[in-house]
Amino acid sequence: MRYDFTVIGAGVSGITSAITLAQNGYRVALLEKADRTAPLLRGFSRQGVHFDTGFHYTGGLGAGEPLDIFFRYLGLSERISSYSFDENGFDIFHCESPGFEFRIPTGYDRLQERLGEVFPGERAAIRSYLLQVRATCADLPYMNLDVVIDPNASLQRIFGPTLREKLDSLTENVLLKSLLSSHCLLYGVSCSEVSFAQHAAIVGNYYESVRGIRGGGLSLARAFDARLAELGVDVFCSREVTGITVGPGGTLSGVQLAGGDSLECNAAIATVHPRILLDLTPEGTFRPAYRKRLAALEETVSAFMCFAVSNNPVPALAGANRFLLPDAESLYDLGKRPIGDAPLYLSSAYREGAVEPHGFIGICPILFTETAPWESSRFGKRPEGYRQYKAQALERMQRQIERAYPDLAGNIHFIEGSTPLTVRDHCNTPLGGLYGVKHMVGQYNPHSTTRIPGLFLAGQAVVSPGIMGAVLSGFLACGTVLGHDIMRKELKVCC
Repeated sequence: MRYDFTVIGAGVSGITSAITLAQNGYRVALLEKADRTAPLLRGFSRQGVHFDTGFHYTGGLGAGEPLDIFFRYLGLSERISSYSFDENGFDIFHCESPGFEFRIPTGYDRLQERLGEVFPGERAAIRSYLLQVRATCADLPYMNLDVVIDPNASLQRIFGPTLREKLDSLTENVLLKSLLSSHCLLYGVSCSEVSFAQHAAIVGNYYESVRGIRGGGLSLARAFDARLAELGVDVFCSREVTGITVGPGGTLSGVQLAGGDSLECNAAIATVHPRILLDLTPEGTFRPAYRKRLAALEETVSAFMCFAVSNNPVPALAGANRFLLPDAESLYDLGKRPIGDAPLYLSSAYREGAVEPHGFIGICPILFTETAPWESSRFGKRPEGYRQYKAQALERMQRQIERAYPDLAGNIHFIEGSTPLTVRDHCNTPLGGLYGVKHMVGQYNPHSTTRIPGLFLAGQAVVSPGIMGAVLSGFLACGTVLGHDIMRKELKVCC
């Protein structure tokens, strides 16, 4: 069978692309290397507690907000149930030195008022920052379905200013700047590297509203599966793509699969890491300068992660995430501080059907080089030195968490730990980048179009990490195929 489109990779961006194309009458094959679709969304369970590995919470899912509209368009809304995080403090910023805690509320007006109460001398800076975040979001295509798509608009994410430069121009208050930079932990790029525009595009949705999905990422993955089946998308799991076939005229003609099989198609959307894309495409199909640029793309910071359970409910972790900073300057160089003295992000974990958490996930940014001694090893076959490293790292994280949150001391135990090597092997990022390729000032990330006719790109490297970024990248790729005006007109029907 010859398909109209093959989509390589069944993550959020690939599934979004497959559903969109199928809804528009195309015959679509969706190929996934793992044994299930959306493998990172599904998480895992231990001792009756489910740990989300690819979805914790999201902005923009409130009624009539962008992600709500996108999910309606994709046919997911009736298949999932969302709930609101604590509107008075969906994220809790905790700085140990100086001792300071701030509960970040939803709503621009409420956030401006609360920040002004805590930093009364910085009201003008706070107002300017929030106005600029809001204006940036209003200018984003697809986030705003009426804005004119400007092919040069992405340049402000490349040329800056950085988030740090923007904040430095507004205020000298180190603690305020640290607080406003805390969500760098959600995309793995330090405030000294990420552009203000990229930061604003991500945090703006959280400032509007924050919601979770009941059942977490697993529920969303199941909703995706049901919609793919409903639309007749042919889904092939455990089928690794090993090459992209290009015909005599230079146009894409199919894909090659592990084991020697092939699949013919008129076009394809690839959602793989850009470095992996280079391995799939025939030599000479991309210009040397383009290949060099993709090969040189920097990845986001990696992480050491802990997964902890409690025999008793932990109500203090309900409805809010924790951002733990040792000091106000610890976000400037993500990954370069040792575990136990580095920023830490905590997200709650639940037993099925429970209304209060019975555990949490802790994410500590570190560099891939931290696990360099065991780089050649693979999952399930690590040496003893690696296991000792993990045990010591878990001890340091536990001490840090219990020091900052004494109420958790004696009530939690750690059952799993993961390292940059775990991230590399499960997320297919060559250097263990927790969020794949960086979006930072000075780096040109790939666009949805390529020089190979019929080959399009989607994935977090194109737009941004997270559910929102992945969905947007799928729409951008499909909008290139269908026409952006047509694509956005269809989305408006769902408003």
